[in-house]
Amino acid sequence: YVDADANAAADCEMAADLDTAVAKVDFVSIHCPKTPDTVNMFDADRIALMRPTSYLINTARGGLIDETALAAALAEGKLAGAGLDVFAEEPVNPDNPLLKLDKVVTSPHMAGVTKEALQRMGLIAAQNILSVLDGSPNKENAINPEVFEK
Repeated sequence: YVDADANAAADCEMAADLDTAVAKVDFVSIHCPKTPDTVNMFDADRIALMRPTSYLINTARGGLIDETALAAALAEGKLAGAGLDVFAEEPVNPDNPLLKLDKVVTSPHMAGVTKEALQRMGLIAAQNILSVLDGSPNKENAINPEVFEK
């Protein structure tokens, strides 16, 4: 969420809604949780709003894109390409039509299991334990910070 002044300073334009935004851009990168409201948020209708020069990227969660609609749009030349590291069915079925399209780049959804990520998670966990033992718990990473008030 960026305020109007920051948008203006970056020479960006605010869109009224997602449909308006996807119709104006060449890259859509999805970064949201999978909830009942976001399942298939990129369905055939929304994908049809995108330009033929557009790329759809999903590194968030599988199931946010209607994969059948995406495969059809790509096969028909209605989108330039897609980058996916998550799928509705995981592990991804080798017969998934998206895997057969040259316009699709895939990767495994495993950024959280890199050596660096694991080291950072361990370091943060150790720092959180030490902060509690020192009497100054790190409330920033707490899921339920209200427990610190008791």
